[in-house]
Amino acid sequence: NKTGKITIINFWGTWCTPCVAELPYFQQIADEYADQVSVIAIHSAVSRETAPEYIGKYYKDSKLLFSWDAGEGFNGDFYTLLGGRGTYPYTVILDENGIITEIFHSSVTYEDLKTAVEKQMS
Repeated sequence: NKTGKITIINFWGTWCTPCVAELPYFQQIADEYADQVSVIAIHSAVSRETAPEYIGKYYKDSKLLFSWDAGEGFNGDFYTLLGGRGTYPYTVILDENGIITEIFHSSVTYEDLKTAVEKQMS
């Protein structure tokens, strides 16, 4: 649905070292572009019970919106719906009309995210 904001959806897991390593970049984008961008971090269905403690420890006052995927295994319902292909991390960027404009099938950098956001804003 149309949100009026750019939306970044990151699929991650506490068990995924590259996923955990890139979460600060999503936090930075959420902080810097709070009025223009929503950032959602969806934990995989695998080991999702580890997510609340991790989030509480490292992202207690975060602007990131945290959730977990429905379904079972690595290919959760939302992950599959948005084109996930069995690899994590996986990031989807939607424009303010809810149209997918960019997909990252592996780790991203802060620069990758900033470039994608700024491209949507121009």
